[in-house]
Parts: sequence; structure tokens; C-alpha cells
Amino acid sequence: MDLISKLEKRFGSWAIPHLSLYIIAIQAIGVVLLMSDRADFMDLLLHGSSVMDRGQWWRLLSFMMLPKTLNPIWLFFAFYIFYLIGNSLEQQWGAFRFNLFILSGYLLTVLMAFINPGVIITNTYFLGCVFLAFATLFPNMEFRIYFILPVKVKWLAWITVGFYILNLFSADIGARLGVIAAFINYGLFFGKDLFLGVKAGRRKKAFVAQQTKTAEEPMHVCSTCGKTELSHPELEFRYSSSDGACYCEEHINTHNH
Repeated sequence: MDLISKLEKRFGSWAIPHLSLYIIAIQAIGVVLLMSDRADFMDLLLHGSSVMDRGQWWRLLSFMMLPKTLNPIWLFFAFYIFYLIGNSLEQQWGAFRFNLFILSGYLLTVLMAFINPGVIITNTYFLGCVFLAFATLFPNMEFRIYFILPVKVKWLAWITVGFYILNLFSADIGARLGVIAAFINYGLFFGKDLFLGVKAGRRKKAFVAQQTKTAEEPMHVCSTCGKTELSHPELEFRYSSSDGACYCEEHINTHNH
């Protein structure tokens, strides 16, 4: 039994079902605050120095309120897709494991804000990690880009990973820390499976190579002329009862029995 299963056995009753709906609700509150000018975008970002030096503890939660867009149409689809992804993960994993995945991603993101208090942290990479988890478990599910072009989730995930890696080397320090937190969180839940998958892939590759090599080697080689069933498929081969050697039909009677 792995660590997560042990934790689930002990604390499973604490899990919050339909957690993705609560996350959407938090972001909906953020949308209302921003669109009504009751809050400024910069006031909701996670900023370690503001939390520690100015006592702005609300930032520990308010950064989760930041939506990807304020456009009502795209916001609706963003919420719908996140609910679809979150609900699928919860059904596959169970509520506790999904809760733990969200909690660990949140805590890692907050930790990054205190490792370098001067940088600004958003929820972009934290929530993007949820999509990577979904793509890992459901790689062949299709999304329709602009409602027309069908694309498998695994290809969108690889694009996302490429974008993350690019930001890891070229973006500001806040974005880099967000990417690191997302990758660590992903590794905690999928690292073991990926490692075992790589090992299994190597074993399969070695087995296939050995089978291919074996198939290319002849089974019958004439002890006299060296002909094989591969070089001369029209010949038949026999084994001598006296010495056990292999001979083609041309030389089976030319040696001493």
C-alpha cells in the first residue's frame, strides 16, 4: 500500500466531494470583484512580501480567484472544461486523492511565494497541472479546437509541457517558480508510474530487438556447405543420427553415418 492509500484510509472521510465546483465558485467570486471594480487584479495576486510584511493574508486565497479571462463566453467554456477535467479526475481517483492533488499543488505554489517573497505568483501553472493530470489518465480523449478541429488531449498536454519548459528558461522568476511547483506536484502523483513505464518500455524494446535478432538468425546450417534455410529456402535440412550435425539434402548422404 502506497503512502497516498494509507492517508486515504485514515483521512478519507475528510475529502470534499465535487471540489472542482468550489474552485470554480471561488473564481466566480473573483470575476464579480474584478468586473465590479471592488478589487484590483494586482491586489489579488500572491505576493510573499505583502503577506509577511504588510499582513495581507488574503492573498493566500485571493490568487485562486484570478480567472483566465473576463470575457463571459470564454469564461463559461473555461469553467465548463475545468469542471469536466476535475470531475473526471475525481471519478477516476476518488475524492480524497483529487483533494490531495489540489492541496499539494496549492501548498507548493504558496511555498514558492515564500521562497522568493519579492516575486508575483499566479494560479496559471497550478491549475494547468490539473490538465496535465487529466491528459495523463485520459490521453486519447478529444477536444474540439474552436468547436471544429478534433485534437487528442495528449497532444495538447505536450504543447502545454513545451510551453512550461520554455517559461522555465525564459519567463520571469515568478513564472519559473510556478512551473517548478507544478512539475513537482505532477511528479509526486505520476513520477513512480512514469519511471516504471520507462523501465517497462526499455524491457519491451530489448525483447523486441532480441526477437528480431533471433528471427534473422538461421535455424538450420549445413555442416558441409554452410547453406541455411534463409539463404536457400528451396532446400530441406536433416540431422544425422550419428553425430547430430545438420546437413542439407545435397550432403545428407555424403558423410559417414
